[in-house]
Amino acid sequence: MIARAIRGPILNPTTACGVDYFPDGVLVADEDDLIVFCGHWSEFAGQVGANKPATETARGILCPPFLDAHIHVPQHPIRGRFAEGIVDHPPEGRLLAGLLRNVFPAEGKFADTSYALETIREFERDTLAHGVVGGAAYLTVHADAAEAALESMHRYWSVGPVLMNQNCPEYLQNDEFILPRIAAMAAKFGRRVIMTDRFAVAVNSALRTLACAEAERLGLRTQTHLNEQRLEKRFVEESLYPHAASYTDVYYRDGLLDHDAILAHCIHMSDVEFATVEENHGVIAHCPTSNTLLGSGIMPLDRVASHGIEWAICTDVGASPTTSMLCEMAQFLKVHAGRSRLATPSVALYRATLAPAKILGLDREIGRFGVGMTLSYLEIDPGQSVVSAQSADQVIVESLLNGRVRFATHAILDMLAEVGLDGGSELAMLEEDVGQTVRDLDEKVLSVTVAGQRVWKREPKSGEAR
Repeated sequence: MIARAIRGPILNPTTACGVDYFPDGVLVADEDDLIVFCGHWSEFAGQVGANKPATETARGILCPPFLDAHIHVPQHPIRGRFAEGIVDHPPEGRLLAGLLRNVFPAEGKFADTSYALETIREFERDTLAHGVVGGAAYLTVHADAAEAALESMHRYWSVGPVLMNQNCPEYLQNDEFILPRIAAMAAKFGRRVIMTDRFAVAVNSALRTLACAEAERLGLRTQTHLNEQRLEKRFVEESLYPHAASYTDVYYRDGLLDHDAILAHCIHMSDVEFATVEENHGVIAHCPTSNTLLGSGIMPLDRVASHGIEWAICTDVGASPTTSMLCEMAQFLKVHAGRSRLATPSVALYRATLAPAKILGLDREIGRFGVGMTLSYLEIDPGQSVVSAQSADQVIVESLLNGRVRFATHAILDMLAEVGLDGGSELAMLEEDVGQTVRDLDEKVLSVTVAGQRVWKREPKSGEAR
């Protein structure tokens, strides 16, 4: 029985390259807040005739909620300050330098579970304000903090305590004795628990192998970082694991790729490494803003696609200054413009909604507006753009992203892609461009509804219409 109808412009991801756009659309749900219709208002009105239910008018463009498949909860207080105070061209690279100077001290604070819970709650408020209702998150080495996160965060969030036992401060090291705690969490929260290997620099093969065996026993998936920066890759392959065939081979040999692994970044990959990920059904968390601001490079998107590897757009906060997936979509379109046939607005929206839903096993509930799925949606401010009978791509660019999909100096992006950037004026220009995108898009989400319940609403500022 029809209980609710919300009328307004609708963007609905359908396939990896397709988004349906209904300029005058309607979302219809039954008494259980399950979708029974999504499409043109005229089609719906013709079907129900005079029996049309009371209809709400949307405040903005309707689209499915966002999911972020790679984000760091304890870095939320330092988002955008990952590389703060790092000198240009650090010998270990911006990634490792930023971890040591800024990130690890921030993560050490999670030893205080009350502080951790306060940060987790602020993280939840901020992600909701940007339309992000779930994803895959890293915590810290502290099991109590991870359990607090699993208790507090919505069930659409998967969370893992982080394994680290080398090349990090002693106060952030753990060992195999954390595995029974992870097993206890898995008994309570199931597959929401992710076996989280920080990366090959910070975890040795002995601990990784034990953890992967436990992931097999418990039926858990794994997540880690892979081939983010050239100096990191060299350190892994030449100093830490010289007998491995590659950085990816380290994870393959230790069993990490056997468990539906989410692999963040994957920028500096050989074809053999991509083939290994493909053969083992790994997926990639693509983080274009983080890859830009840390000067890491640009992920070879067409090579990922040629191997048939699934991927999603993610923020990697705190390397990104915002949890906004709209900002991430805009950066995705900037860095891949002219480099990949997949750099389209519809692909960007799909990879921020339905793709991560599939990766996380949530696509029967959210990620698109399908019959039988939950009534979960965002209202997004169309800005100054007039929403009319345009294409989905035009609406995404002009209304959702305010046209912020271009970066003027392609030569700088070429440098980022070819050699990476460890500092200098070129990186400063990229940082300013990202900052302007954040300022333009940071308050675009007007409301968030999950399973029929409005869970967040942006209150109008003084002088704004309600």
